[in-house]
Amino acid sequence: MKNMKFSLNMVLGCFLGLLFFCSKGVTVYGAKPVTVVLDPGHGGANLGAEYNGYTEKDMTMIVAEAMKEELEKYDGVEVYLTREGDGDMSLEERAEFAASKNADFLFCLHFNMSLSHELFGSEVWISAFGEEHQAGYAFAGAEMELLENMGLYPRGIKTRLNDKGEDYYGIIRHSTARDIPSAIIEHCHLDQERDESFYSSREKLKQFGILDATAAAKYFGLKSDILGVDYSGYRKEEIPVPNAPVKPDTSEPDVCVIDVDHVDEETGEITVSVYAADYDSYILYYSYSLDGGESFSSLYEWEPRSSDMLQFTAKAPSGTVPELVVNVYNKYDYITASNHIFLPSMVYGEEETDDERKEAAPENGTDDEAVEAGSMAAKNTLPAAKEKEDKEKSAQQATVLYFLQVAFICASILFVLFLMAGLLIRKRPPSKKKRRRKKQKPKDVVK
Repeated sequence: MKNMKFSLNMVLGCFLGLLFFCSKGVTVYGAKPVTVVLDPGHGGANLGAEYNGYTEKDMTMIVAEAMKEELEKYDGVEVYLTREGDGDMSLEERAEFAASKNADFLFCLHFNMSLSHELFGSEVWISAFGEEHQAGYAFAGAEMELLENMGLYPRGIKTRLNDKGEDYYGIIRHSTARDIPSAIIEHCHLDQERDESFYSSREKLKQFGILDATAAAKYFGLKSDILGVDYSGYRKEEIPVPNAPVKPDTSEPDVCVIDVDHVDEETGEITVSVYAADYDSYILYYSYSLDGGESFSSLYEWEPRSSDMLQFTAKAPSGTVPELVVNVYNKYDYITASNHIFLPSMVYGEEETDDERKEAAPENGTDDEAVEAGSMAAKNTLPAAKEKEDKEKSAQQATVLYFLQVAFICASILFVLFLMAGLLIRKRPPSKKKRRRKKQKPKDVVK
């Protein structure tokens, strides 16, 4: 009887304890509350990316503080920062700090730059190994979805390996060694005008932090009475635990073929169809060249990324002979060039003739505005008319000079021929008749 009473007391105690935790707003994630460590990238002398007055280490701190503040509005979550101020830590120290807090996830906050300053958009890097890859992919799916909804171009969820076959990025490698899932969030590119509107103020950076917190809350299935949201039913993207490292795509896109659908010779517009595919990942960007690859346009989004076909319109400058070629970029920024297509000379937008200008002139010659407009038009045409006149004069002078040169050469040839003929005549031997006379003359003298 005493044992039964003791058991009932134990059950009642556990029940009351559960009520106590629930009254405190603690959500049980496994056997403990959710513990999250946020790592503001760089710090101290390690400035990170710098571009156009922006410094990455300062930006990541603003994002981290906003993410922490937002996450703490959810029930049952503990949040820590690897650095509170402007100090720097090694990558291993950051991972060791997360391990000391028994972290369920380490979120590394960063901003991106490219050597060519032409890439744009957001991406998330995760471990290539085991359960850390599975967990990282599930979080990254929620993060990338929110970033794309914000308006950023999604560059994808990625892995990278070093020469030893390990995770390339140290923070991921050291976290995985301590069985901590981690992800590097590259929010956008500092060196791209397309992305600047997303980070150009402190308030916009805070929006990144709120977004990151929302993605984490979705991943953990958290709820918040303060925010009025409940993500306990959120279905995160589940993938199997890989048996081998998930290697990145390190090869160029497999195919890129172009064809010209239409050429408008009056405007110089060229409509181009592109067929491109990458069987290991997908096509991310394209660019085109009208001078055979000497120079290329800026990068354009390949949309939809699931499609192998795309059509775009380019405009060739007047007075050029276009040689069209297209580059396509895959998820890991490897490039494949298309075939080359040679197009006829583009000449359009000729200046108006005198008759066309007369027809376009206003009929009312007393209208001050019309007179002023006509005067301005005349002024605008003066440089072009003078340039045309100068070209015509130059052409005439060149023609006269050419004929003078030809005449001089012909005269020189005739003079040389005349001299040669004179020399030949002087060296010609005397005739037989004259020689006979010379022989007979002495005889006549003897007589």
